[in-house]
Amino acid sequence: MISIAAALVGRRRLAQALAAIALGALTVLSTAPSRAQEITIGEGIALGWGQFFVADHDKTWEKQGLVPKVSTFASGRLVLDALVGGGVLIGTAAETPVVFATLNGLPVRVIGTLNRHEPFDLVAIKDIKSAKDIKGRRIGYSQGTNAHYYLFKLLQQQGLSWSDITAVSLNPGDFASSLSGGAIDAFIWTEPHLSQAIAQGKDRFHIIRSEGLYNTYSAIITLQSTIDNKPELLVKALKALIEADDNIRKNPEAAATLTAERIKLDPAIAKSFWKRANFKLELDKPALVSLLQEQAKWAVDSKLVRPDAKIPDFSTVVVTSLLDQARKE
Repeated sequence: MISIAAALVGRRRLAQALAAIALGALTVLSTAPSRAQEITIGEGIALGWGQFFVADHDKTWEKQGLVPKVSTFASGRLVLDALVGGGVLIGTAAETPVVFATLNGLPVRVIGTLNRHEPFDLVAIKDIKSAKDIKGRRIGYSQGTNAHYYLFKLLQQQGLSWSDITAVSLNPGDFASSLSGGAIDAFIWTEPHLSQAIAQGKDRFHIIRSEGLYNTYSAIITLQSTIDNKPELLVKALKALIEADDNIRKNPEAAATLTAERIKLDPAIAKSFWKRANFKLELDKPALVSLLQEQAKWAVDSKLVRPDAKIPDFSTVVVTSLLDQARKE
């Protein structure tokens, strides 16, 4: 027969063994990597979104435990439409689409900016020798984008009004073909569409630059519901973009080259534009809120929104807490 003492020893050994197994399981769980999270991303086709393209190329999303699902769009306004429609969780847009969305009561938020620069030029037929010559002409633009606001500023500078031109709203992907086919006489946009138009005939078209008119923000946008429900996901995304931003500063030539490849642009043109883009991930809330308010007043005064639209408190639209947290971590 087994003695009581022996039985107690056996029980102690069994308990110790079970405790060791439990401790081992806890150790495995604590050291195992957290489950990767999928993130849907909307990216416009323009040089100003360089940090997103570098994050894709350098896999900085993955380094933060994210599985990126990227969709590209011809403009930031289309990215915003996809955001509101639930197609993406985070994306790229200039500040002007955010203004229109907010005036229409949509809870779009800016959680960072990639740069602030002068992106736009006028591409025109040779008969239009200067910006003043757009009077009476058919000018292509994209309604509800910052190119829309730029065209307003250009007309204002030249002492012209909206009624002095025939404004033709187009998808940016149609600018070059519409100019080449004679449907419009000029258009307002940025690269790569400027070069695409010039490539169809240097003897027919040229670029007219009007510096000092307007500096746009390249913004990182999301919805308030995503901030409320998935803040940790957004912090990871911002950390990925912070690393991409650092990589741009470390090797701007490589960043320009891969961005050019991404948007199908001559690398030489991308490199010449690169300094103009002023890449720096930050969020200057007072300056951005001021510009949002200025553009909202323009939109209301120009009757571009519904008659009952009121200019909101844009300080609630610019959310700094997530970028602050990403930088601390």
